[in-house]
Amino acid sequence: MATKLTIPELLQDSIDRMQRLIVPSLPFAASFAVASGVLIWAANVLPEGGSGFAAFSALFFLTLFAHSLFSVAMYHAVLPARSGKLGAAWKLTLAWILVFVIAAIAGSMITLFFALIGASLGVGTSEDVGNISDMTAQMREGGTFWPLFMLFLATLFGLFWFAVRLMTFAAATSARGTVHVLRTWYWTKGYFRVLGPLMLGLVVVPIAALGQLAGVVSGIVFGPEPTPVQAGLSTALAMIILLPSAWLGHGFAASVFARLAPEDTDQTTTPAS
Repeated sequence: MATKLTIPELLQDSIDRMQRLIVPSLPFAASFAVASGVLIWAANVLPEGGSGFAAFSALFFLTLFAHSLFSVAMYHAVLPARSGKLGAAWKLTLAWILVFVIAAIAGSMITLFFALIGASLGVGTSEDVGNISDMTAQMREGGTFWPLFMLFLATLFGLFWFAVRLMTFAAATSARGTVHVLRTWYWTKGYFRVLGPLMLGLVVVPIAALGQLAGVVSGIVFGPEPTPVQAGLSTALAMIILLPSAWLGHGFAASVFARLAPEDTDQTTTPAS
C-alpha cells in the first residue's frame, strides 16, 4: 500500500527535524564554510598548469568531503544511522560524484541540443544566413522564438522533476552507510504533486533568497573587486548566510526519507517510472 503524504504533515515534520539538527551540525557547518573559502582563495592564487589543477582538484575533493560530512551530521541527528560519520561522509562523497557525472552528461546533451536547434532556427529565419549575430531577433521575426522558449521551460521543469525524484539519495546514503543514488528513484514515484511544491518552498526559494542576500552582503563588505583573500572570506560568509536553507532542506529530505524508504535495504532494482 502506498504511503499517504500530505503537504501540511510533511511541512510540520520537516520544520521539527530542522530544529533538531541545527546544533549537532554547527561544527561541521563551520568546517565546510572554511573549506569553501579556502577553495575559492586557491582558485585565485594557484598557478596555471598541471600542478595548479592537481592542487585545486585536491582542494575541491576535500571541500566536497566537508560538505558531505556536514550533510551526514544533519541526517544522523534526525535519522537512525548504520555507520559512523566519517564512513557515511565518504560514501556520500562518492554518491555526489556519481550525481555530478549524471548531471554533466545530461547538461552536455541539453546544451548541445539547444545550441544546434537554436543555430538552425536562427539561420533558417534569416534572409542573410551569414549574419546570425542577433539570433533572438531573427527567431522572433520568424515565429520560432516562443516554441523554442516553451521547449526550454519544459526542459527546466524536467530537470526539476528529476531532482525531486532523486531528493532522498543523500539521506539514504548517510543513514544506511552505502551509496544510494538511482536505487532511490522509485521511492518518490507518484509523490511529485506533494514533493514538488515543498521542494520549491523549502529548498529552491530559500536558496535563491539567501543567495541573493549573501551577494548583497558580500558586495557591501568586500566591494565589487575583492582580492583573493577577500574572495575566500566572501565565500565563507556566503556559506554561513546560506545555512538556514541547508538546515531546512535537510530536514525536508530526512522527513521524506523516513516516510518513503522501504525496509529492504538490499533493493537494487528500479521499477519502471
